[in-house]
Amino acid sequence: MNGVSLEKGIVHLMLPFRLRPGTKHTSVVKNDIWVKADRENIQFDFLLEHVREFFTRNFMARDTDESACIILKLRTDAVPVKLFNNRIYWISNRPLDGSNKSDNTFRLPVFIDPLSFRIIYYPFAGICILIYSVELARMEYIDYRPTLSDFIKLNYLLRIFYRHDEAYFISHNERSEEKTKATHLLNLKYPAVLDIGEGDEVITKGWRPSHLINFLICEINNNSKVEFFNHSHFVPFCYFQPVNEMTEVQSIQRSIFYLRNVYDFDYTPGEAVVQSHSEFFQPFKQIFYAASLEGAVIINNSSPKDPEFIRTFYSNSFKNSLWVVILGLMQRSIVLQLMKEVSDVDPDDHKKIKEYLRRYTGMSLKALFSKISVFHQHNDFYDLIIQMLQINELQTELKDELTGLNNLQRQFHEDDVERHEIVEKQYNRRLNFILFALSVLSLAQITYAILGNESMPLSKHFLAIGIPLGLGIVMWEILKIRNGKTLE
Repeated sequence: MNGVSLEKGIVHLMLPFRLRPGTKHTSVVKNDIWVKADRENIQFDFLLEHVREFFTRNFMARDTDESACIILKLRTDAVPVKLFNNRIYWISNRPLDGSNKSDNTFRLPVFIDPLSFRIIYYPFAGICILIYSVELARMEYIDYRPTLSDFIKLNYLLRIFYRHDEAYFISHNERSEEKTKATHLLNLKYPAVLDIGEGDEVITKGWRPSHLINFLICEINNNSKVEFFNHSHFVPFCYFQPVNEMTEVQSIQRSIFYLRNVYDFDYTPGEAVVQSHSEFFQPFKQIFYAASLEGAVIINNSSPKDPEFIRTFYSNSFKNSLWVVILGLMQRSIVLQLMKEVSDVDPDDHKKIKEYLRRYTGMSLKALFSKISVFHQHNDFYDLIIQMLQINELQTELKDELTGLNNLQRQFHEDDVERHEIVEKQYNRRLNFILFALSVLSLAQITYAILGNESMPLSKHFLAIGIPLGLGIVMWEILKIRNGKTLE
């Protein structure tokens, strides 16, 4: 793959994280690093209307809809804008001060686009995705053009953070003031999310992705505790376009394998794994889509003889496909978060169970979609993402857990009804006994009064005794009928 020169090689890095339950969206939106984005540089016309609203409903809205996303971009005066704007950086697998050299040391020139930094925030589930891009740079003055092998190494280096082997970055500009700018990433107003503690060594050794993560989300973490789904890996979405068409099928399959999986570039997969077509497809002869649980990739394998719309595929369809990957990763994160919350719920907390049932219903209606676009290639890629991220399986598992909780809820209700029926029956029996006793005492009193009145005619004696006796019988029958209906 060293012989395959690239026209374009770019990796979008995505880091999902969750926020503490009950977080107010204002604590995420209002901070010194991020500001709410608008429609200016983001186009969603390829999406169906209800899917488009999932991303865009809060762009211009005065009142925030928590069932839709909030998209944040960097403030114009934030450090990364000043640090990365129009500058080339070296990325290396070893410190850039020359220490710890080995035979496997390498470094590559890259651009980090400050306009690519985004946080996609879904308030309904407290889920965020941090995104930024790194692109292999061409260096004309040393006649360097990046190769496919460089891109595979770059992809592996970029996906790792907060480990001993994470990448090092340092400005390609040799001026000391340019390298000193990296220290601004260490000047945090709030406690760091990741414990790095290297101080001014970044000027010589280079700064690392962990420093950047700390700077970007430390304020959010201070307002609402941040928890990562994966504590040492980004999810990469890669795009590359060779200068000339790649004709060797094995090279295409291997590059797709390395770019969508987490394996080291020195790892040699078996041929059966490389040739498996379950994780990629070709909507056009020149274009490959691929995805796995670890990442996704698009290859624009065109030649100068191909139509112009194929050659310019990066400028249109790839940007759309990025949002398809974001949507899939957001859905997976939402379901994983709900599963975590449901697994922690107290089965006896019936109010909480009802809340989770309501939340899942709302989420399934507003954030999970079967089709997302009027274009086949986007729907096909979306289906591939959903399949590889195992979202349907996670949904099924979540539904099963919620069904179990719902059955507990129903059983509790039935037991509660049964307890109420027993109490009511006992109450009715006491009431009936009291009424019967009162009737007997009243009848006895009337009888004694009548028997003591010798001047009363016999017919009046019968009425005096018969009327209370008849009323007692009627009342008894009414109570029996009422009790019978209650039991039914």
